[in-house]
Amino acid sequence: MTGEPQVVLVPGTLCDAALWADVAVPGGAHVLNMVRGRSLADTAEQVLNDVQDGTRLHLVGFSLGAIVAFEVLRRVPERLSRLTLISANPHAPLPLQLETWAAQAGQVRAGHFEEVAQVIADTSGPHRQKVLEMARRVGPEVYLEQLDLLRSRPDSRGDLARFTGPLTLLVGGEDRVTPPHLAAELHALDPHAAVRVVPGAGHYLPLDAPDAISDVLNGVAHA
Repeated sequence: MTGEPQVVLVPGTLCDAALWADVAVPGGAHVLNMVRGRSLADTAEQVLNDVQDGTRLHLVGFSLGAIVAFEVLRRVPERLSRLTLISANPHAPLPLQLETWAAQAGQVRAGHFEEVAQVIADTSGPHRQKVLEMARRVGPEVYLEQLDLLRSRPDSRGDLARFTGPLTLLVGGEDRVTPPHLAAELHALDPHAAVRVVPGAGHYLPLDAPDAISDVLNGVAHA
């Protein structure tokens, strides 16, 4: 496997390819439209099936997309040339998270997807309408799949500790969903990783600070 790695962008929960609309995505990059699957293994296979067999990857995952990136790392570490993790949580779910997701799943099955989407969109600050529009395109069926993926995620810290390629970690300084201390934990596993905490940005970093992600994808260095 030679040449430049294939850049693959994986969005988060209730997000689609519009998440990256303001990011300067390199030519030839593959953008997964939305995360879905019956299991993380299914989703990882979808990512791998969408690129040429044997191609090495620069996997860029946002939030749930980072969880998918961890699964790809577990399954085929030899395919990963580089990892960029945005707003990432490497831990298994906490009991309160499981309770929250179970309650949301119940609401969705009862026909109240719009109300759930509104609550989630409210966490995105000035990008509320854009997040809500993405959520509506993703829809209730896929969201239920995504909740199952979130509930099934294992602790991925050991997997990341074994990764030997370049690693970049990005997080918003005001992220309340995946706070900066999680990026610090990941950095402790790989002290050579590049870490960028973006002041004033929240969880939806591709919307809040697309230039920060553009710089990473296009090899712009920072002092």
